[in-house]
Amino acid sequence: MFRTILLFSLLLLPMTASATTVLLLKDGGTLEGELLNPNELSRKSYRIKTAGGLEINLDAKLVDRVQGGERPALTEYNAKVHLTENTIENHLSWAKWCNENQLLEQARLHWHQILELDPEHAEARRVLGYEKTPNGWVSEQSKREDRGLSQYRGRWQTAQQIEVESILTTQREAEAEWRRRIRDLIRRLPNSEAELLAIRDPAAVSPLGDALLDERNPLMPHARIVLLRSIAGIPHSSAIRFVVGWSILPTELDEIRQMCVEELMRLSKESPEVRQMMIDAYRKVLSPASLPPVITLVAKVLGDLEAHEAIPELIGVLVVVRQVAAPAPPPVFGIGPGGMNLQQGGGPIRRQETDRNQAVLTALVKLTGWNFQFDQARWLEEYRRTQRAPSFNLRRDI
Repeated sequence: MFRTILLFSLLLLPMTASATTVLLLKDGGTLEGELLNPNELSRKSYRIKTAGGLEINLDAKLVDRVQGGERPALTEYNAKVHLTENTIENHLSWAKWCNENQLLEQARLHWHQILELDPEHAEARRVLGYEKTPNGWVSEQSKREDRGLSQYRGRWQTAQQIEVESILTTQREAEAEWRRRIRDLIRRLPNSEAELLAIRDPAAVSPLGDALLDERNPLMPHARIVLLRSIAGIPHSSAIRFVVGWSILPTELDEIRQMCVEELMRLSKESPEVRQMMIDAYRKVLSPASLPPVITLVAKVLGDLEAHEAIPELIGVLVVVRQVAAPAPPPVFGIGPGGMNLQQGGGPIRRQETDRNQAVLTALVKLTGWNFQFDQARWLEEYRRTQRAPSFNLRRDI
């Protein structure tokens, strides 16, 4: 009886692929090639790659026997194990031999057979991950399951981790499919423009953005505009953040920056969430370190959005003093006691430039009703005064 059980169990163990595996089919036919799924437990199918490169997935029920595809140790094991008597000593010997020859699944089978014969066998329990407790032997699997863990993709994880990983896996698969589709749509421009503009799946945002920024395959200006419009049309926060970012990036294509702003302004009228996302992002950009064209664009947008919460940041960039490196003076030829000599002009000279931004002033006047011109200290003083005054509304109380 044991031999029958052992032989049946062995049929479920993984096979190790070699150059050639021969499947002897129940209908008398054969199939020869490389076994692509040698480690499949509870064999349900055989995936074979033929010499001609064809991959065939064959139901295991159609296979009578398998020849080849085994390591020498596995061949020896399969030839001798059916002669084994059902004793603890024999199983212990086989388990250790299998471990030494890297037949780990076969070794586990023999350790389990030992427990069938002696449930208190300490070595078998230890090898199989059991721990002795006052309530008896407890497996590592049971301990982990008691802590709320489950096996998922080869790791013990909590239900929350499994859910997150499952969502991320689904997202990665969806993005991979979109990358393929977007590459095809870009190749077919301008005929595919309507299809690109009809995309609404948030999973397409990252692939569209990657295609837009791919320096290896630079796009023509019109193609860039189509992709940006496609992203802006996707009703998701990730799409809005991407377009906001592009609207403030330095770019040689002013029409792209302007198009981003126009799309965002249109969306902000339809969605308070979009408006707030724009304000939050643009406030972070208002820094003396930002480029003047970016400050100018952002100031105009914040004024149009009536973003009163951005007043402090606007005051901070109303007047910006920058350190600018001027070219080094040219060398000078002179005549002295020793004759003609060359005097080097020295290193570059750094000088200060003061940038008074008219767009920022216009936005501040629009938001407050005040006009202190470029007197930054006065703007800041008045703003602080209004913040100390209770219930003071900048536009209502002026």
